[in-house]
Amino acid sequence: MPFAPGLRAFAAMAVLTAPFVTAVPALAAPAESVTSGDFVRIYDPSVGESRPWYINDHTFVRDGAGTWHLFGITHPEPADPEDEDEFAHATAPSLRGPWTKQPPALTVDPAYGESHLWAPHVVRDGSTYYMFYAGGQTLGDPSRSQINVATSTDLFHWKRRPAGPLFRDGYEARDPMVTRVGSQWVMYYTATATAAGGRSVVGYRTSSDLITWSARQIAYTAPVGDWTESPYVLQRDGTWHLFLGGSSVENYVGTDVFAGSDPFRFQVADQVGSLPSHAAEVPQDHDGRLWLSGAGWGVGGVDLAPLYWHARPYTPHRLYALSPDKSGVYQRTGGSSWIRVGGPAGALIGGDGALFATNPSSGDLYKYNGTPDDWTKVGGPGAQFVYAGGRLYGLGPDKSAVYQWTGSGTAWTRIGGPAATLYAGGAGLFATNPSTGDISKYNGTPDNWTKVGGPGAGFAVTGDHLYGLSPDKSAVFRWTGSGTAWTRIGGPAGTLYGGGVGLFATNPSSGDLYKFNGTPDHWSEVGGPGARFTVSGDDLYGLSPDRSGVYLWSGAGMTWTKVGGPAAGIAAD
Repeated sequence: MPFAPGLRAFAAMAVLTAPFVTAVPALAAPAESVTSGDFVRIYDPSVGESRPWYINDHTFVRDGAGTWHLFGITHPEPADPEDEDEFAHATAPSLRGPWTKQPPALTVDPAYGESHLWAPHVVRDGSTYYMFYAGGQTLGDPSRSQINVATSTDLFHWKRRPAGPLFRDGYEARDPMVTRVGSQWVMYYTATATAAGGRSVVGYRTSSDLITWSARQIAYTAPVGDWTESPYVLQRDGTWHLFLGGSSVENYVGTDVFAGSDPFRFQVADQVGSLPSHAAEVPQDHDGRLWLSGAGWGVGGVDLAPLYWHARPYTPHRLYALSPDKSGVYQRTGGSSWIRVGGPAGALIGGDGALFATNPSSGDLYKYNGTPDDWTKVGGPGAQFVYAGGRLYGLGPDKSAVYQWTGSGTAWTRIGGPAATLYAGGAGLFATNPSTGDISKYNGTPDNWTKVGGPGAGFAVTGDHLYGLSPDKSAVFRWTGSGTAWTRIGGPAGTLYGGGVGLFATNPSSGDLYKFNGTPDHWSEVGGPGARFTVSGDDLYGLSPDRSGVYLWSGAGMTWTKVGGPAAGIAAD
């Protein structure tokens, strides 16, 4: 979409003024879940090139002087994995940049038996750096895919192991990742159950010297129909985590997170997160903070987002739709399959692992309990409801007060006075003043709101930020998080949509949809117009302009998959 230059400041705002009472209810008993914040584009391999390039599977390593190095699969768009024959190399003083392109670190060597170069991973042992990577198939035989190693002392000049591949294993064994577990090195990588194929697995081998590796064992077996990509294993606070891509055929950009006490055994039931990242790496900054990276075909570069651990259980995100005549609520179970989970509804409200629906006659609000036709009344009618951060908020029918559900029965606590519209997401709860249009942030306790900006044509909340569209829709802004200061990040837009996957905006003329890449005036077109879009914690969905189809964005480029329809409306929890 066209983002015009120029700056338009948000005006100062007044605080919501109605009286407030009682406290916020406590969260549920602690249980772990993992989410990511907003992604920012940190490296674009196309800079200085005559055509777009991509980075796919990649790795980060920090040298002894504190300089960061990025290595990764690279190739001009469109994707051609069998022609990926060099590893990109870039350096930066900080994990977040600025990154400087360097000459390729390694190029394919057919004489070494390599057919391509995939998925580098670099570790340091003493004064030597080891780059493990997938070198392709031996004589075109996918059952004998090779894992190779090259070494360096400066991260610029690499030498392959003279003795050849470390090992050959299984059908397309690839994506090696090496870490220290106790007194030994462990390599995790993707493969299949047998050399001839079978279910996708995460295999592992152990070593004391990074050269001689044990026989393969299996750390994770994917469900039938799923596959495994880009495993990354780390320990945090005594718990081991496996970050793993490739679980969904139609969703290219997705990484599941599994947790447990055993670094050699993960199961589907151990899932604690689902993140919008392809080829995820989890680099640790010098201050100990963990980050999540992502890249891939059609993505346009390497993105970085903060990782968050929460003391609440993980709930998978699901997509729901309201039938065209609003006579039934349906839940997507996978692919284009749906099941009916409820009867007539007026509107669907989803977010953060929960679904609510209003009664079309009375306006009363009901919570879906997870099994078909099992709903519980949680409140009466309201002008609007939003759900985020494990909390449900409502605006009174006459918009005279903001309420928060206590989590029990139909009891609600009044937390604010008159408001026009509520906005909620990972970054918090916000409300606009019905008289001035100014926007305030709720600070978590009744009668405690802070002004953050002036009026806007619309707002959207993501995992980390609040965004606003200027009153005349001429520019998109991001709240800095301090006072009433905002930063212009884009030009004219029609509507803003936000969620765990990021910020999206429609072109005011064409209706085409664009994704914000994290830095001002950097947006990527991801799709055409739609009747509406909904952003979950890990996916973006769209309803076609005539409401005849429901579509899922792949997470890269402009690729969408039809997963259902027709529908009157959609919501994601």
